[in-house]
Amino acid sequence: MKRKACVVLAGWLCCTGLLAREPVWIFNNGPDVRLMSVGQGQLCAEVGLTKLVPTGTDLTVTMPMGAADAFPAAERPFFALRYKYRTAIRQGGLFFTTDTLTSLSDKSYSQFSVTGDNTWRTVIVDMRTFAHKEWKGTITGFRLDPTNPSTTDSACEISRFGFFPSHEAAQRFLDAAVDAADYSQPTRFLAPMQQVQVPGGCLSDGYDRNDYLLRSTEVAQPSETTVVRFQPKDGGDERVIPFCDTNRRGYTRFIACLPGTYRLAEGAVALDDIAGLEEPVRQAIRFVVARELLGAADARAFRPGAAISEADWTRALARLREGGVKSAAPKRPASRAEAATVLQTAVKQALGTAIDSPYTHAYLTRDRIRIGAWVNLHAEAITDDFIATYRSAGFDWIIAHGAFAGADRREWLLRECDRHGVELILGDGAYHNAAVATADYYDHPSFAGTYITDEPGTDQYAKWAEICKAYRRDTQGKLPYINLLPMYANAAQLKFGAHAAAIEYYDPDPALYKKYCDSFCQMFDEPYICTDIYPLNWSQGRRTTYKEYCESINVIARSAREHDKDFWCCIQTFAWVPSKRTPTESEFRWQSYCMLSFGCKGLLCWTYAGYKPEFPSLVSMHGKRQNAWYDAGTVFKEIALISDAFVRYKNLGAMSHGCSDATPYLKFSQPLERFPAIERIECEQPLLIGCFAAKEGTGSALTVVNMSELEALQTAHVKLRLRGSRVVAWPRGQRVVCKPDNNGLTTLTLAPGEGIFLEVAD
Repeated sequence: MKRKACVVLAGWLCCTGLLAREPVWIFNNGPDVRLMSVGQGQLCAEVGLTKLVPTGTDLTVTMPMGAADAFPAAERPFFALRYKYRTAIRQGGLFFTTDTLTSLSDKSYSQFSVTGDNTWRTVIVDMRTFAHKEWKGTITGFRLDPTNPSTTDSACEISRFGFFPSHEAAQRFLDAAVDAADYSQPTRFLAPMQQVQVPGGCLSDGYDRNDYLLRSTEVAQPSETTVVRFQPKDGGDERVIPFCDTNRRGYTRFIACLPGTYRLAEGAVALDDIAGLEEPVRQAIRFVVARELLGAADARAFRPGAAISEADWTRALARLREGGVKSAAPKRPASRAEAATVLQTAVKQALGTAIDSPYTHAYLTRDRIRIGAWVNLHAEAITDDFIATYRSAGFDWIIAHGAFAGADRREWLLRECDRHGVELILGDGAYHNAAVATADYYDHPSFAGTYITDEPGTDQYAKWAEICKAYRRDTQGKLPYINLLPMYANAAQLKFGAHAAAIEYYDPDPALYKKYCDSFCQMFDEPYICTDIYPLNWSQGRRTTYKEYCESINVIARSAREHDKDFWCCIQTFAWVPSKRTPTESEFRWQSYCMLSFGCKGLLCWTYAGYKPEFPSLVSMHGKRQNAWYDAGTVFKEIALISDAFVRYKNLGAMSHGCSDATPYLKFSQPLERFPAIERIECEQPLLIGCFAAKEGTGSALTVVNMSELEALQTAHVKLRLRGSRVVAWPRGQRVVCKPDNNGLTTLTLAPGEGIFLEVAD
């Protein structure tokens, strides 16, 4: 879309006293923020980071360039920007002037794509590729539009930008960015109830922790309670930030009552030393709230049982309303302690920091068959009841991406996941500086971890293993999620990653993929190994199955067993190309039981939303549930019913029955030759049998899957002589005690695609 002509900016006014400089600017923890000129926006320097808050529809950034700073366009054709935006706008732009194009106008407007998901991102633009062809001669000035247009409900952080001779030089510049907050820097609170987070122990050595301790003998609390004090930059009186919310890791969120510029008082924030002391922290909060809002001058004046006057209560409510908090109880509490608690709760709820979950962390992380999906939807599809609907289909694990994982929806998403018992993996890039990035939501019981990457090659393992190790250390054991390539990836992909080539051909050396899986297990400490396997094809109008399906499961499952890791797999969810097919209910069930036969404890749907109408997935990008949603939900709710029984056993491997050239997908290497619980199998159809031993005590279990080609719609009639005192079967998730016939045979009837789990007691 054409923009209106821009006002001429003197972007290259002569500055005779300045020396020529390289056309690169560093803002975050850098020297150039003082040079930035912002139009239709406010420039905020917060703890060493640079934030722009738009005040109109045309937010602009200019930097001074003197005559000596001009540079030949041909020598620096690449513009590079590192940014973090919270916005729905998807494009930014650059205007520039040259020795012949002397004013900023649409003639030089260069639009590029941006992503507003509140994650640090980079963009490198080759200025020679634009249709205007004006990147020539000498560049004398420029103007950056962080987004085009801008909206007042958005925020833009800019780390650095500049012009470079090559793409590689631009990338090196971007990679060198330091975007961690420096809490020794002053922070500007622009309005009441704005906030800043302080992670424990983040300041440099040499600060005196005692400056951050509040001592009191009058309040029912320990002799030391940790609060953090701020003081105005101009050296005025010390000011304690009245509202704070400390989580178990020692991260504290502070909210200012009044606008102003603050810096941390001299002292170390060592809040991680008291991690877990929730009641002392709450009492410190009550003291500070009472002092600031209720008129108590110091700790001695705050007596929990003292009555609160109507005037004090009215004044406290008025101050909360000034900050936009309207949820405090209108009725005056009986005591100051009760009043302080009510006020603090109101602030926390208004800011989205209160956590009220019916599910504990132990419940959400318990051993079970996880049923989940990777979710990336258009914003309009994210309805208030989305998580409730998601949970109703049996899902209890989610990987959130894109708009779904955006910071503007994070509190809602975490709250909804807590409410419905769903574990959440956030694809928000928080593995960069994880301690600070996750501080805002670490304490939510449903927060399980962070998405790291998809389908890396072994050349990237060392880098990602270090990242995962640091992530688990900094988040005290949260899960970094990585998904691996499937066996049908080629050799180049297994070494360099999925981008190395299209997944079209399978390297016929099974050892190659086994080495790929073993290397992951050896280099990564994560308790799982995960891949995706999509076996359901169309061939000349008929349903066919990927010929090495069971082997592709077997190889990675064997690696998981040998290295004592859980095996997870993303099963086929929809048809994204004409040669693939969207599963039916029986095909979702068949995939699930094939996976369970090799000990799989994570059934994931990847990808979750279909991008094209002709290839429907579980839901459309606009959130409408498709037929596959109901088919998958029926199966997943069945699987959830057997989960508690299933995880009592350890997978030993699998065996096949009736495998032939007509069923190549059933062949796999190193099958179990025998399983003591099975004395005899009678069945004319091919079967896959998973074999399990009890983790504690005696007993065994098995899965039996009808492995007839799904196109044939063949029912399997199975008779088993099992060695045990009692057999319990779980058809469609329902527990049934089996009664063998007079010959001691247990009879099973398996419809096409049907599988069943059985327990055998000794």
